[in-house]
Amino acid sequence: MNVIDHLPPAALTRRRLLMAAGALGLSGCASDSLSLLGAAMPSFRSTARGNAYPISDAQIKAIPYASMGVQIGSAPPVVTILASADGRRLSWASADRVVLITERGRLVKTIGLPRDLLTTRFTEFDPLERVRQGEKVPDSGVTRIVDLRPRDDFGVPVNSQFSAQGEESLTMLGETRMLLRVRERVVVAKWRWSTDNLYWIDPASGQIWRSRQQFCPEVPAITMEVLRPSARA
Repeated sequence: MNVIDHLPPAALTRRRLLMAAGALGLSGCASDSLSLLGAAMPSFRSTARGNAYPISDAQIKAIPYASMGVQIGSAPPVVTILASADGRRLSWASADRVVLITERGRLVKTIGLPRDLLTTRFTEFDPLERVRQGEKVPDSGVTRIVDLRPRDDFGVPVNSQFSAQGEESLTMLGETRMLLRVRERVVVAKWRWSTDNLYWIDPASGQIWRSRQQFCPEVPAITMEVLRPSARA
């Protein structure tokens, strides 16, 4: 179990941030370390723009906990920390109480966004999981049911069609991997809306190292990349 797996899926408190910052092994007082980790986990509501993390690759690698980089739309990317694990459901927390909950790389729930994904239920086996297990990308479509709020919208059918787009070289924190890129064409007839989700998967391990997922038109696409994987992933 991760060092902080037992914590509830909520924002990290000052004490938890101090614990994580202290483990970075950085010089300076505890408040300086806290400020650094705070820089790694800034607010998603920041008005800054850019595609670089607020701390260096070396500092990110020094974080001893499972961590994930997250970028919502054009907002600057932040580093989130694994706050809890419930089976394969992993809760990734930011400094401003936004929590993204993933299951084997798929975003299944959010807390703290302008519109939140409450639940995700598949009517059959998730094709993405089959691909992770080394099976061929299926040609047939699949339907899942989602619930959202505010402006409560329950039991919304989401239709998906998957396609393999070949191998692609991806570099993160100075390490390059050859990954299989998979596209998920998402159509929600109820909203008259569609989008493309993208996943970059290691064919050997099944690890989804990066993804771009959007669950409703009101929240921009969320790009997630694994910086330090969890043993539960």
